[in-house]
Amino acid sequence: MDTAETTYSFLSSSAEMPRGSMAARVAAQLRNAIIELRLPPGTMLDKAQICARLGVSRSPVAEAFARLESEGLLDILPQRGTVVSFLSLGAIKEYIFIRKALEGEAVRTLASHRPPGLIERLEANVQAQRESARNEDRQTFHRLDLEFHDELLGALDYRRMKAVVDTARNNLDRARQMTNTIRRIAVGIEEHANIAAEIKAGKGDRAARAMHVHLDGMISETEALADRHPELFVSRAASRGPAPSGVIRDLATIRRVPST
Repeated sequence: MDTAETTYSFLSSSAEMPRGSMAARVAAQLRNAIIELRLPPGTMLDKAQICARLGVSRSPVAEAFARLESEGLLDILPQRGTVVSFLSLGAIKEYIFIRKALEGEAVRTLASHRPPGLIERLEANVQAQRESARNEDRQTFHRLDLEFHDELLGALDYRRMKAVVDTARNNLDRARQMTNTIRRIAVGIEEHANIAAEIKAGKGDRAARAMHVHLDGMISETEALADRHPELFVSRAASRGPAPSGVIRDLATIRRVPST
């Protein structure tokens, strides 16, 4: 199997993709691969190989690239190519700021106006998180973590707000995948439990503070990640050594690296 085939082996052909516009389906597959680090920061994308793997024309792939660039997951560099964006501590702090503002206000509101069944769903989710931690099942915990926050946002039914949070979360989830240690998972579960408890008690200000503490924890975890793996971060990538095949380091002097 050649290198290109291995690089894009996670992509499903158009016949196997879920329903929806072709560009949206292509974007969804690439977005998941970027978030799950199957396409790590600095990976140069080969549009022709992606088209061949999916059995689609260049148009939906180009549109998918544009969508992912607007979400901060890709950098499209004219005459040079498209690369998976590096992580950025500055951007992560900004996305955390956005989430604190929106999700903090969301839980404050829900503490005063709780939809029927919300607390029961949150508590059941936290219990399932604890079970995943006992099993050291990081993948299940990550899914439940997303569902916990989706429960809160869905309870308000503010679709535009959820779209903004989702974009911020997509940019954070790559770092989350690398910082979800067993210790951090245990801390996160108790933070979720505290948020749910404050909403249940009708304490809006305390619920908002609990959400802020929960989200702030990611900043310190990501700073520690940047110290361990500076090659993943845009401000530090240029100072590292030679890149693996198919991966670039420095966006200022980007060049296409052979994929074979």
